Amino acid sequence: MNELIKKRQQANLKRQMRYLSLVFNDFFILALILMFGALMFWYAQNIKNWPNNLWFYKPLLAVIWTIVISIGHLATLFQKADTHFLYMQDEYMHAYLKPMIRRSMVLPTILLLLVSGILYPFAILRVQIPVASYIFLVIGLILTKYVQLKLIARSLYFNKTKIYNFWLFELVVLLVLWLSLNNSPYIYFFLAVIAAVGVNYLPTGKVFNWYYAVDLEEKRRDSQDNFYSMFTDVADKKIKISRRKYLDFLINHQKQTPNTFLYQRALLRDPEYSNLLIRMAVFSLLLSWILQSYAWSSVLGALVLFLTLYQLIPLGTVYEHNMMYHVQPIPLKNRGKALARVLKKGMLIEWFVISMGIVIFSPEKVNALISVVALLLFVFIILYAYLPMKIEKLFKKIRY
Repeated sequence: MNELIKKRQQANLKRQMRYLSLVFNDFFILALILMFGALMFWYAQNIKNWPNNLWFYKPLLAVIWTIVISIGHLATLFQKADTHFLYMQDEYMHAYLKPMIRRSMVLPTILLLLVSGILYPFAILRVQIPVASYIFLVIGLILTKYVQLKLIARSLYFNKTKIYNFWLFELVVLLVLWLSLNNSPYIYFFLAVIAAVGVNYLPTGKVFNWYYAVDLEEKRRDSQDNFYSMFTDVADKKIKISRRKYLDFLINHQKQTPNTFLYQRALLRDPEYSNLLIRMAVFSLLLSWILQSYAWSSVLGALVLFLTLYQLIPLGTVYEHNMMYHVQPIPLKNRGKALARVLKKGMLIEWFVISMGIVIFSPEKVNALISVVALLLFVFIILYAYLPMKIEKLFKKIRY
C-alpha cells in the first residue's frame, strides 16, 4: 500500500507541475504581479482613512476566512479501476488516507497564511484584534481545515449517519468565527483544538464506500482540470456540454451561416468557453469594485479582455475533428470569418459589462466615461488587427 501511495503521489505531482508550468507562464506571472501590486497599492493607501470598528468588519473577516477554508478538497487519487482491484482492501484504507490528508493540507495552509497575512494590517489596526489573539486565530483556521479533511475521509465509509455536509460545515465555521470575533478569538482556537482531537473519535463504519470515493475524486479532478483548461488544453479532461435555456436568447436564428450558428452554440453551451467568458467578466467587476479607480480598472480591464480573447480563439477547433461536421455540406472556406463574428459579439458583451463596472464603481464619472471609450478603441484594435491574424494561424495548424 505504501508503494502504491508513493507512485500515485509522484504521478500526481508530475502532472500538477506540468500544468502549473503552463498556467504560470511569464505572461500570466506579469499579469498577476500587476494586479496584485495594484491591489496592495490601493490597500495601503486607503486603509489609513478607514474608521475603526465598523459593524461589518468582523462579519467581513468571518466571510473571507470561511471562503478560504472552503478551497481545497481531499485528494485521494483514487481511480476507477480501484473499485475492482482494491475492493477487498478496506482495512488498509485508513493507512492510505493518512498521507493523502497531509498532502492535501499543503495548499490550504499556504492560502490561509497568505490571506491572513494580507488581512493582518486591517485586523490589527481597524478591527483592533490583539496580535497574540490573531496568531492563535490563524492556527485555529488551519486546524479547521484539518478537521474538514478528516471529516471528508471518514465520510468515505458506510456510516449510520451522514458525517459530513459541505454547506453545513461552512455555515458552522462562519457562525463560530463571527461569534468568536465578537467575544474573544481564543474561543475559536480552543474550539478548533477540541474539534481536531474529537474528530478522531467519531464512530466510523468499517466498510469502504468505493463508488462514492471514486466519484468524489473524479469531481475534484474535474474541477481542477476546469481551472487548467482556462489556460491550456487538458488532454484527459471530460467535457460535459449541456443546454442553457436562459442563454438561448443570445443565439440569433436569422441571417446566420451554419458556422456562425454552430460557434454560437459552442460558446454558450461548452463550459470550457462560456465559463471562461463569465469568470473573466466577474473578475474584472471585482477588480473595479476593489480599486475604485478608472485608470487602474481600465488598464486591468484591457488586460482581461486581451486574455479572454486569447483563450477563446481555440473555439474554432471545436468541430474540426468531428466527422459529421465534415460530412455535412458546410462550407469551410469562410469559417474563419464566422468565428471572428461570434468572438466579436462575445468580446463586445464583455466590454459592456467591464465598462459598467468602471463607471459604477469609479467616483470620477467623466473620466470613467472617457476611459470606457478608450477601452472600446482597444477592443476594436485587437478584434480587427490581432484576431484575424491569430485565426488564420489557427486554421493553418490543423491537420486532418
